[in-house]
Amino acid sequence: MARRWLFAVAVVAFALLLVSCTKHPEVDNFKQVQLHWSAIDDAAEQSELKDKCVIEITSKVMSDPVVLKSKLVEISYEVFYLLDEKGALVFDGRCGDTRFRDFPECTWWATCSGGSAPVVIFDNER
Repeated sequence: MARRWLFAVAVVAFALLLVSCTKHPEVDNFKQVQLHWSAIDDAAEQSELKDKCVIEITSKVMSDPVVLKSKLVEISYEVFYLLDEKGALVFDGRCGDTRFRDFPECTWWATCSGGSAPVVIFDNER
């Protein structure tokens, strides 16, 4: 009796596993994103905020819905940044491959200051 019950539980568990796998197909939203950073001047390169801003902006760009939904499998950005008159770092990102410059995910900008987290704004959001 115990064997039959154990066998029935195993069959049901296997069936549930099969059903759960078929209802949820694997979706691969991974995009290879590269950011190449270039300071416009020495003040920007030596800013105390630079490392923190670069890390936060990288995370925001890579997880932005416009990037995740992109038809491009790989996106390489050339990012130029400078220190503005208020002491904030201003970043300008552009796709390195000029064939895709008109794509909404290929042009963005961000401002990063000590008082708040940076916000990345893609051209299609302006």
